[in-house]
Amino acid sequence: MTTLYLVRHGQTEFNVQKRVQGMADSALTPKGIADAKALGLGFKTADIRFDAAFASDLTRAIDTAHFILSGLGEPLPVTTLMGLREENYGKFEGQLANDFSLATMGVANFHKALANREITLAQTADAAFAANMDQHPNTAETNRMVQERLNRTLRAIAVEAETKDWQRVLVVTHGTAALMWLNYIHYNIDGREMLDNASVTKLSWTNERFRVTDFNDLGFLHQGQKVAGEASA
Repeated sequence: MTTLYLVRHGQTEFNVQKRVQGMADSALTPKGIADAKALGLGFKTADIRFDAAFASDLTRAIDTAHFILSGLGEPLPVTTLMGLREENYGKFEGQLANDFSLATMGVANFHKALANREITLAQTADAAFAANMDQHPNTAETNRMVQERLNRTLRAIAVEAETKDWQRVLVVTHGTAALMWLNYIHYNIDGREMLDNASVTKLSWTNERFRVTDFNDLGFLHQGQKVAGEASA
């Protein structure tokens, strides 16, 4: 059986600034770097070793993957895939999230509206796509476009892993796209509208189907932070 360890990238500057961060790439913060290394250390402590590593081709995901492997002490190459990218917001890339939601949905406080379930990630994607119709070409993506892109990519990784007898595979991707995909495979995310930075969602692949065995797990991160703290004490 193959297990994919689906990881959201570490905290970035745009995360802190509450900006739209789809294709717009901002650097990991010092906390984002430390958390990625700690996650790797947490994997090491749990004796988790990977046979292969994949990441979105956006810098924040690539850097997170390399820092995880550094913390793990695992000299694996990282294969980058466009299919693991975050949602494309088109002309709204890099804008403050509140400005984006106000322009596309008339919502003044983006994160509050998500938390209160007044809007969903699916609605924000579809609204962004519609608001980009004046762009030629329209590079924004609907909810279904993101879901199907990520589904094709993750299935391709799983099939390759099965063919090559890889038992554990690290996959670093993005919070919004991952949650959209989890909805696509009918996993109950219980209204959650964002994965935590450096969280792990474990996926088992059997009989050409994914099954979620752990969701938004911060246990590896916290264990790695604990070990790192003890080492520096």
